[in-house]
Amino acid sequence: MSPCPTQQRTSSRFRGGYVSGWLIVLALAMLLLAACAPQEAPTEQAADSGEPAAAAEGDKVLLYGGNQDIDNIDPATGENYSINAALLSLYDALFIMRGSEAEPNLVDTWEASDDATVFTFKLKENAKFHDGSPVNADAVVYSFNRMLEIGGPPTYRWAGIADQNTAKALDEYTVEFTLTQPFAPFLGTLTQLFIVNPAIVEANLGDDFGQTYLKEHEAGSGPFTQGRWEIGNLYEFIAVPDYWGGWRSENHPDSFLWIIQRDSATQLNSLLAGETHIADTIAGNDAEKVNNAEGYIVYNNSGFFINTFKMNTQGEYTGDYNLRMAIAYAMDYDKLPEVEDIPVQVLPGPTPLDFPGAVEGLDVPTYDIEKAKEYLAKTPWPDGGITLDYVYVTDFPREEVSGLLLLEGLAQLNITLNMKPMLWPDMVASCGSPETGPDLINIYTQPAYLDPDAHLYNQYHSGQWGSFNSCSFYKNDRVDELLDQARVLGDQDKRMELYAEAQKLIAADQPAIWTYTENSLMAMNECIKGFEFRPLESSSVLFQDLAMEGCSE
Repeated sequence: MSPCPTQQRTSSRFRGGYVSGWLIVLALAMLLLAACAPQEAPTEQAADSGEPAAAAEGDKVLLYGGNQDIDNIDPATGENYSINAALLSLYDALFIMRGSEAEPNLVDTWEASDDATVFTFKLKENAKFHDGSPVNADAVVYSFNRMLEIGGPPTYRWAGIADQNTAKALDEYTVEFTLTQPFAPFLGTLTQLFIVNPAIVEANLGDDFGQTYLKEHEAGSGPFTQGRWEIGNLYEFIAVPDYWGGWRSENHPDSFLWIIQRDSATQLNSLLAGETHIADTIAGNDAEKVNNAEGYIVYNNSGFFINTFKMNTQGEYTGDYNLRMAIAYAMDYDKLPEVEDIPVQVLPGPTPLDFPGAVEGLDVPTYDIEKAKEYLAKTPWPDGGITLDYVYVTDFPREEVSGLLLLEGLAQLNITLNMKPMLWPDMVASCGSPETGPDLINIYTQPAYLDPDAHLYNQYHSGQWGSFNSCSFYKNDRVDELLDQARVLGDQDKRMELYAEAQKLIAADQPAIWTYTENSLMAMNECIKGFEFRPLESSSVLFQDLAMEGCSE
């Protein structure tokens, strides 16, 4: 069973029309209509001048200890847990994940054709950008086409199923998407379609469709605007008092500061000293300390936060299949739950068994040094004597200790593992091309929706090279063909057959060491209310849903 709790509904009726049962199952079985009353539009604000916003009025400032930088807030190019937390705060998407359910956000009602090619959305008419202009159908079309034109990491969701003619404004608040191929999970992709203000983008267009500007400046309609923005130090988000979507609590934060704290000890000490309210990646062995401290709590949840060592299949050393197999057999998988400081579940291959479409019983390496030596003997380096770089996040013990475990195994093959801590933005940059990609790199991935497409396409389709998700630079023409075919079929059984074949081929090629899925630990002061775990975005907090009740000054 999936660890994700889902609510069961017997009816597939949504306001605005009926959707066939097969589409509900394939697209978003958890999709529920949000029961939100219309809110008053915000007062008109000055257009973005490029300068940081003034400090927020009010005294409810939430202090968040974050492990990772927010180095890119352009919705067309930025995507990871910290970036997504920022995008969810600064922008609005058509749908939003709450718990394990995707709820309409900018969307009021919607309809879908039985063949999953045409999706029509009626937008809420009170949504406003931060400069007071309406979030309308033209803005949705503009944002979608901009994403397709730029082709950044988030756009894998629409590869092969959409083009510049897909999105069309039928009237001011009605937008229609006509896909080039049927795509049952389309609704699930729309949680990442953040809508940008066309006027602000056009005013700062440059020669890169506004990427330079939007990397560090928002152009959204979300519940927060930007304040101080110090890359590598802190990021300030200021609440829009009369946010069009409304606030869940009158005690919502007036602002929050994302403070960079790269090591778990600093996060723990700051939290317990009252210097922060939330710590996002505390060490597992510190959880008891937090729970035992009066007024603090640790949320420990399982989801689909997946860790792998991606091997550069185009590299000088790891481009050799037999060396990759030797490396994989040198990892002591059984020790991973012992050395890691949080609950982890060892992966049985490319896909967790509780994820849709996972294949059981794959023939994947286990810890076997003799087998590793057999594969090493088939390489150009039968006696070892080589050095491989292993890149991981600076001051992140969870990634360091698993690397040290592999280091011990490779030492028995006379292979040196060079441990290279690196800041996350630099890791992302290294994944830009096979030439800059390291031999091995520790990467966390998380599917955006409950479908094999969300998990496999961006990691193992060769058209996705350039993203941290695809840092193994894997290429198998048959896998590409299978992933392309499966994402446009309406026959669910046939789709699963194709995904099963793809996973078997991927496992046989061993482009990565599949280590584990891990639980999410979020530590916070009990004065913070409203937190809800989201299995598909397990580390990205919805700050707009939080309340501060009795937090000390």
